[in-house]
Amino acid sequence: MKGSLLIERHAGRELLIYLPPSYEHASYPLPVVYVQDSGDLFDPILNGNIYHLELRFAAGTLPELIMVGITPQDRIHEYTPWSAQKLQPGRHYDHFGGRASQYLYTLTHQVKPWVDRNFYTDPRPECTGIIGKSLGGLVSLFAAYVYPEVFGRIGAMSASLWYEGFVEFMAERELVPGLRVYMDIGSLEGVAKQNRQRLMQSLTDEAAAILSRNQQQPDQLYFVRREGEDHEADSFYRRFPEMMDWLFARNTIRLLN
Repeated sequence: MKGSLLIERHAGRELLIYLPPSYEHASYPLPVVYVQDSGDLFDPILNGNIYHLELRFAAGTLPELIMVGITPQDRIHEYTPWSAQKLQPGRHYDHFGGRASQYLYTLTHQVKPWVDRNFYTDPRPECTGIIGKSLGGLVSLFAAYVYPEVFGRIGAMSASLWYEGFVEFMAERELVPGLRVYMDIGSLEGVAKQNRQRLMQSLTDEAAAILSRNQQQPDQLYFVRREGEDHEADSFYRRFPEMMDWLFARNTIRLLN
């Protein structure tokens, strides 16, 4: 790793912050991506994704950027947009708490302003991303609807679109034009489930169709089904660099000089 990692705390959150190799000498403010689940998608303890991104920085296919991993206080409740029953008996929680609006308010009104004050960031929505997988992908997609003026690049990897009422929520709203949205799903996800997760494939397809109808430009949405992939950490880690390739491709971003 040629960049650097910092662990900071703000607004009651632990933040894993990655600064790219040329951060100290950057000639322009840098794009920022906020990553759910403590930044596990780029955490070097868990995977080699920083190495793969730094190769892209060096090749010039990706602009150098800052990544901020946000540790949830209780992801079951913070990553869900409204209260719902739990999926099956025996879970350690009674229900999904539906506190995503409060969580995103903290992120946009406390965490992001602090990051923008303390690091050399480009705060514009076109240079600000929010990404996650599973429930982290769900809350990231929710952010596209409630804070489109803050987050212009959305990464929803294997998003939990089986969540009751979410696809209906999407169907009833127009997405702000110009957002750049990445979605994917493994072809094996939900196949063996007996609860609502069995709907993962069909509801993800429906959500992608809704987004496709909403977007004015076809190149603003990327949706792919990964053949043979299931809902597993190793699969998420493998897919992360490609998601970043598309979301922050150099030819799609206008950097300030």
